[in-house]
Amino acid sequence: MSAENKQIREIVTPGQVIASDPELMAGRGAIREANGDIVSVFVGLKEIRGKYVNVVPLNGLYNPQIGDKVIGRVIAKTPVKFLLDINSKFLGILKPSDAFKRSHRTRGYPKTMGTYRLPRENDMDKLKMGDMLICKVLSGSRTEEPTLTSLGQELGLITEGLVIAIASTKIPRVIGKKGSMIALLKNLLHCKIFVAQNGRIWIHGRNPESERLLIEVIYKIEREAHTTGLTDRVKAYIIKEKKNRGIK
Repeated sequence: MSAENKQIREIVTPGQVIASDPELMAGRGAIREANGDIVSVFVGLKEIRGKYVNVVPLNGLYNPQIGDKVIGRVIAKTPVKFLLDINSKFLGILKPSDAFKRSHRTRGYPKTMGTYRLPRENDMDKLKMGDMLICKVLSGSRTEEPTLTSLGQELGLITEGLVIAIASTKIPRVIGKKGSMIALLKNLLHCKIFVAQNGRIWIHGRNPESERLLIEVIYKIEREAHTTGLTDRVKAYIIKEKKNRGIK
C-alpha cells in the first residue's frame, strides 16, 4: 500500500497539501493547484477512492454538486419558480419546466405547423408549502443557487413514507463501501430507503416497528461513523433488536 493510501483517515485543514501524485485526481472537497499539488478545501477527513482524493467535511452544510440527488422541501415560490430548502447555504431553484411533464399532441398537420398543447392547470399551484421532493442538481457553483429537476428515474414528489435528516458528511457511511451498508439495512429490515447526498433519507417500511428500528440504526451509524467495524456492529444490533422486539 502506498503512503498516500495509508493516510486515508487523516484529518486535514483548508489549504493543506493532501496529495502530489500526478496519477491522482482532485475529488470532492479538494482542488489541484497550478504546481500540481492537490489541496483540501475543508476541515475534514482525507479519503482516497480509486484515483480520486476526497475530503469529507467534519461538519457544515451540504455543498451542492452537479448530478447529486437531494431531498428538498418547498419553502417559498415566486410567479415563475419554487424555492427549496436543501440543507445548504443556498436555496434550490425548481422551475415548472423542470418539475412537470408536458402533455401535448400533434393535430395531424406537418411538423412545421407546430403542436397543440392540451389545457393545463397553473403549474405553480401543483406544489404547496412543505411538500418534499427528490431532485437532481442540474447546475450551480460555490457562489450561485443550484437549479434542480424533479423529472427522471427515482425523482419526484414524495407521497408516502418518512424523511429523516442526518449530517450530510455522514451519508457515505450510511451507504457503505460499494453500497454494503444500505444493502444490509434493506435486507434485514425489508424497508425501502433512498439516501440523498444532502443528508436527508427517505424510508418506507412494511410496518411502524421496522421503520422505528431503521431510524434508530441510521442515527447509530451517524454517531459512530468515525469508527471501524461499524457494518458488523450494525448487523449484530439489528438482529438482536429484531428478536427482542418481535420484528420479522
